[in-house]
Amino acid sequence: MNSSALLALGALALGIFIIPALLLKKDSYKIANRLLAVSLICQMTTAASILFNHLHWLDLRNANFLLIALPSCSVVFLLGYVKKMVTPSYQLKATNLLLLLPFILLVYLLKEGIRIDKNALEGARGGWPPTPLAVFGILLYTLQVIYLAFAERLTRHHNLAIENEFSNKDRIGLRWLRIFICAYLMLVILGLAISLIRLLPGLELWPRSIYYTACIVVIYYLIGFSAVIQPDIFTGQAHQLDSKDDEQRSEPSANTGKYETSSLTPALAQSLWQDLQGLMESRAPYLKNDLRLSDLAEMAKIPPNHLSQIINQYADKNFFEFINEYRVAQAIRLLAQQPKAKIITIALESGFNSQSAFYKQFKNSTGYTPKQYMLQALPSKAKP
Repeated sequence: MNSSALLALGALALGIFIIPALLLKKDSYKIANRLLAVSLICQMTTAASILFNHLHWLDLRNANFLLIALPSCSVVFLLGYVKKMVTPSYQLKATNLLLLLPFILLVYLLKEGIRIDKNALEGARGGWPPTPLAVFGILLYTLQVIYLAFAERLTRHHNLAIENEFSNKDRIGLRWLRIFICAYLMLVILGLAISLIRLLPGLELWPRSIYYTACIVVIYYLIGFSAVIQPDIFTGQAHQLDSKDDEQRSEPSANTGKYETSSLTPALAQSLWQDLQGLMESRAPYLKNDLRLSDLAEMAKIPPNHLSQIINQYADKNFFEFINEYRVAQAIRLLAQQPKAKIITIALESGFNSQSAFYKQFKNSTGYTPKQYMLQALPSKAKP
C-alpha cells in the first residue's frame, strides 16, 4: 500500500469515529454539528476514492462528479458551521444555498475538460500551458481561501465580542475553532501556492493526492483532538452572545469616531469613570470569577453600553482586559503576602477560574510567569 492509500485509510478511520459522534450528538447545537459532519463527509469522499482506486474497487473515470463536486463544497458547509457556532441565533435559509453557486458553476463550466484518471493527474502535475484540471485546482483553492478567510474573520470578531462581555473565557471561547480554521486556511494557501508553482516548466513537486489526503487527515486530527481536550465544544453551551452582540461590539482600539453618536457627555463620562474606579477599589468585583459586563453595570448603576464606552475610552482596554488587569494586580499582592501559597490558590483568590488562565494573563501583564516573578521581584520570599 503506497503513502497516498495509507493517508486515505487514516482519514477514513478517523472520520468513521468523528462523523457519527457529530450526527448523533443531541443538544441545542445539533444543526451546527450536522453542518460540520456534512463538511467532513464531503472531504471524506476524496480519501475514499483514493483508497478504493488503490484497491481496484473503483474506477476513477466513472466517479468524476463525485470526486470533484462533493469535496469542493466542503468549505461551504464549514462556513455554515462557523456561522452557527459564533451566532447561536443564526438561522439557515434557502438563500444560504447561494453559497454553493460559485463551486457549482466552477464544476459545471470545466466539467467537459476535467477527467480524473491517471493520465489527467500526470498532466496536471506541471508545465505550461496548464491543463483544465490544473486550472480547476487553482480556482478551487482560490475559492476555498476566500471562504475560509471569511470564516476566520467571524471567529476573530466573536472573540472580540466575548472579551467585551466576559471577564473569563475558559469554556466559553472558540479558540479551538479559530486555530482549526487558521490551520485549514494555511493548508489551502499552501495548496494554492503548490498549484501555481507547478505551472513552471520542469518543476516537479510531490503527488497531489498525497498532499490533499494529508490535509484531510490533519483536519480530522484537529477536530478529534479538540473534542478530547474540550469535550463541550460540540454542545455550544458556553456561547451566550447573539447576532446583535456580535454586530454591536467591535475592537477597542478602533475608538476614534466610535462613540460620536453616544448620549454620554464628556463630563458625565469622566464622572462615571471616577465612580467606576472607586467601585473597583472598594468592592473588588473582579474577585467574582464569572463577572460579566452586565453584572458590573448593575453594581455601578451604569447602562452596559455606557460602561463599555468609558472602559474603552479611559482605560483603552476592553472589558476582559480591564478586569484581568485588576486580577493580576491582586495576584501580585497575594504573592507578596502568601509566598508559600499554591499557585492555584493565588489564582482562585484573585478571581481567575483556572490556573491556565491565570498563567496566561499574568505573563501577558508582567512578562513573567508567577514563579519567575517571585524569583525576580520577591527573591527573599521565593526562597524555600
